[in-house]
Order: sequence, then C-alpha cells, then structure tokens
Amino acid sequence: MARLLLNLLTLLLLSASPAASAQAAQSADSLAAMRALDLRVAAIGHRLAVASLDWCRERAWLPGFVMHDLSQYGADYRAGAARAFGLDAGPGVLALVPGGPADRAGLRTDDVLLAFDGRPLPRGTPGRDGSFAQMERLLAALDEALADGRVLLAVQRQGRRLEIAVTAVRGCATRFQLVPGGRMNAQADGVYVQVTTALAQYAADEGELAAILAHEFAHNVLGHRVRLNQAGVRRGFLANFGMNARRIRETEVEADRFSVYLMERAGYDPQGAVRFWSRFGRRGFNFLGSPTHPNWRRRVQSFEAEVAKIQAARAAGRAPTPDFVTLPLR
Repeated sequence: MARLLLNLLTLLLLSASPAASAQAAQSADSLAAMRALDLRVAAIGHRLAVASLDWCRERAWLPGFVMHDLSQYGADYRAGAARAFGLDAGPGVLALVPGGPADRAGLRTDDVLLAFDGRPLPRGTPGRDGSFAQMERLLAALDEALADGRVLLAVQRQGRRLEIAVTAVRGCATRFQLVPGGRMNAQADGVYVQVTTALAQYAADEGELAAILAHEFAHNVLGHRVRLNQAGVRRGFLANFGMNARRIRETEVEADRFSVYLMERAGYDPQGAVRFWSRFGRRGFNFLGSPTHPNWRRRVQSFEAEVAKIQAARAAGRAPTPDFVTLPLR
C-alpha cells in the first residue's frame, strides 16, 4: 500500500550507506532544502483539498501543518535531524501552510509538540532504521483531537511551554506527501497522494506542481481505487494486459479530465497541466506506462478540451462543472 511508504524525511534518511555517512555533515542544509519542497507540496495539497470540499465523499478537519518525529530518521542522520529541527525534545512542526489555520493561530515551524487537547503524545523508540509507525500514531491522535474541528496544542518553543488553539478547516480527506526518489513518479491510494522529489523538482512552477498533485488527487476524489478493486482489476505486471489495462486507462483519462476542474476551483491556472505535459512529454519520459495511460499528446489534447469548457463556462457566468461525472459525489 502506498500509505505504508514513508514520508519525505523517513525515506531520505534511511540510507545508512558509507556514502550517506559521508554526507552527514551536510545534512542540515539538505534537510532545509527538502523542507522547502515539502512545504510546497503541503500548501498546494491543502488548497486543493479545501477548495474541493463539496465534491468529496470523505472529509476531514485540516489543521494546516505537517508533523515529523525523530523515529522516522535512520540512525546515521538522527543527530543531524535533532540539531536541525530540535526533534530530540519530541515530535515537531515540519511545515506550516501559509495563511492556514495553524499559521493564523500562531504555531511556528520547529515548535515541539507536547500534547493534543491536554493528552500527552505517544512517544516512539527510535530503532536503527527509521519507521513510520510512530507517525501513524501521532496522526491518529491528531485526527481524534480534531473530531470537533478544534485542537488545543501544547508546544515548547525556545524553552517555554505555550498553548495554541487551532480551529481547523473542512476539506477532502487526503494526505499529501513528498517522498524522495530519483524516478519521476506520483501515485494515490485513496488516502495519500505522493509525489517523488525528482518529479516535484522537475515542475517548473506552482501551476505545474498543482497539475501533478491534482491528477493524483482526482483518483482519490473519484474513488478509483475502490472502483478498480470492486472490478477485480489486478495490479503489478498484470495491470498491463486485457481488462486490467483497459479499466485502469479509463480511470487515468477520467483523472486527467477532472484534474483541471480541481485546479481551477483552487485558483490555479489549469493551463499548468498543458504546460507540464507538453514539456514532460517532449523530454521522452514515460513514468506512466503506455498500456494503462494515453500518450502525452492525447493527454494534452484532453486537458485543452476541458480547459476550453472551463473558459466557456466562466465567460457565460457559470461555475465550471465536469459533464462526465455526477457531482456532488456522495
């Protein structure tokens, strides 16, 4: 399951090779660079999720911040992470969505998280290699505290204990994650949307990155994993043949077409999808397999057709709504 993949810092810091050890002295700078990219993904994802609320079956309270914990880090990088982020004192705030609920409430990057609604947070025991198990417990504890849309955060900041009340906003129940990797890839599993560092870095601007995330987010909003599972569609090698390939391809085409509406709703120029695929396709990359996905030229044509519909709707004073799915989804 994609949800079992570690997040950005988990996978980045698991590589306990001699080469990784030699780079430990530079870990603070590299972690700061990764945090900036993680923030871009989190901010775009938050914006997409909030703007699409009435189109989503599964909804959640979104506080607008990203956590991380020392237990995620491999042993060779743990000291560097503690120095860079203060994680030896407990889980901390990795990134804040600018202007989001937590940012407005006064939470700050690198605040150490102590309690949610007065309940001390679960503490993990770091092993030799990093693990996402502790983060799963922390995320579950945060979701439980946010059941009423509010959470009182107890934090430590520069030696002082503070209490910060965050009133979350309602949005689609998807977690957006950056994961390190040299392959240009992105995926969704119904719960998470994940994009590799290589692909996120390739995006020329916020609109192109939003296009990548919106496509994967569309899979979650439209319930494609459930639909394919119910149809008995096989994954892996068998996904490239027969009924499996045909049905996967149908969901990919639908996600492409739907993604530009998600972008437009969130205030991103849907032409970002056209720009990204025109540029990406000409480079000859094929991180999406041809048996299950149209070639890049057809994808661009599909985006352009839906963008034209969006522009026509706006010109006529109507809210753009896709005509190939029934909305709102229930």
